[in-house]
Amino acid sequence: MNATPVQNKWRWVSGPVAVALGLAAHVASGGSAPAIPVLLAFVALAALGAQLISRWIHGPILLLLVSGAAQQVLFFGFEALGGSFPGLGTLDHFHGTGQVPAGLPVPSSGSAPVHAADLMLYTHAAAAILTLLIGAGVARLAGRSWREHSLHAPQQRANFT
Repeated sequence: MNATPVQNKWRWVSGPVAVALGLAAHVASGGSAPAIPVLLAFVALAALGAQLISRWIHGPILLLLVSGAAQQVLFFGFEALGGSFPGLGTLDHFHGTGQVPAGLPVPSSGSAPVHAADLMLYTHAAAAILTLLIGAGVARLAGRSWREHSLHAPQQRANFT
């Protein structure tokens, strides 16, 4: 019987990682999070998509492109179905329109503030890059453990005979 290699079984991990990082980016930049059942549906669909797409796409540039497209889809999904939990907007405090502490000088007009839409784009782009890096790390670890197991398997079979 032909067994599936271990590294093929871990391809789905990139889907939930993309949803978690996309949600963190969305909420940190001021967006609202959808309800828990909607998030679970996003996780299930992303895991399925990651498993299916990983069979055909193997290059890092193409994977980054797919990861960025997934972040765009997640952004639109979070915007359309969000509203259950308000966003934190923690990054808006650093780059937003106001809220300068009393003791600090107001920034000059030479540096333009980062708008919420730009901040949302930057955080989702960072989430796409981190998704690619984490997915590659998981695939590398799974491949390493599979290779180590396959190297030790002939010795174990020889000891039993």
